[in-house]
Amino acid sequence: MSQRIIAVDDSDIAQEFIRSNLAELGYDNVVSFLDPTAALAAIETGEAEADLILMDIMMPVIDGIELCARIRGIDAWRDVPIIMLTSRKDMESLSRAFVAGANDYVTKPFNRIELQARMKSSLRLKSELSRRRASENRGSKRKALGTDGSRTSTARQDMLGSQLGLQADLMAMAADTESTVGLIALKVDNLKKETDFSSSQSAVITNQVAKILANVSICAGDTFAHWEDDMFCFAGLNLSEDDLRQRAETFVNAVNTAQLTASDAWQNAPVTISAAIAPAGDGTIGHRLANAIKLLETKSGDTENGIVKTLQP
Repeated sequence: MSQRIIAVDDSDIAQEFIRSNLAELGYDNVVSFLDPTAALAAIETGEAEADLILMDIMMPVIDGIELCARIRGIDAWRDVPIIMLTSRKDMESLSRAFVAGANDYVTKPFNRIELQARMKSSLRLKSELSRRRASENRGSKRKALGTDGSRTSTARQDMLGSQLGLQADLMAMAADTESTVGLIALKVDNLKKETDFSSSQSAVITNQVAKILANVSICAGDTFAHWEDDMFCFAGLNLSEDDLRQRAETFVNAVNTAQLTASDAWQNAPVTISAAIAPAGDGTIGHRLANAIKLLETKSGDTENGIVKTLQP
């Protein structure tokens, strides 16, 4: 493959493991750095180039979070995806990594197939973002997130956008616009917990929910996408907390009103969704969205009528 990969990890064993696994996956253009300061110097001087960076969090002198933040401060590297490789699963470290600008993470010891999927997704994102930046007309079916905050009309969505497209929209924003973006994460309830649905049953349920959500009217300038699996994401500019809550309630009520049921061997279970809102404010979009998703998965926080408000970072 032609993609250029940089791996930053202070462990010889980890580096060999990374290189051997990437080689088996077809990634043969890999530059390894044991010293994070050497990696930063190579990046700052232009000696190193990459389409994607794999980076450990726990490293001496400069840890992965600081290194990530300093790389993000270099204009030419703003869009290069960064995947954190970490054995640390606490949300504090991962939240700090998202704040620093990381795109994704994989926990050690990582599953090779999962790593491949994460890398492919990040590389597609970079390709899509580069294409959009180079195009004067992005060709969206509805107005993409802009900067004027105009919301004078509404429109039904013919289909939901993709995670890739939404990420590209958000990453293409000017830095000072990020703080105006309000987010809603939505999750189909109980597909992975109380009920024992097969993957095909879960896919059918998710598709039914997606069709209902696609018929909900949204304001011009807002965007809504299927994020992954049973997760969906809404993003809009200059929305108050009350605005976000009202939109979240609209999505939740649309699914509840449809009275979908999921049949298994034991019962016909009602299909419902929950939502977490992340108001506009400080912190990166990635951090706020990750926080909202985490709250949905744990159902913790200030919950009312299926709506959870995330805490400000």
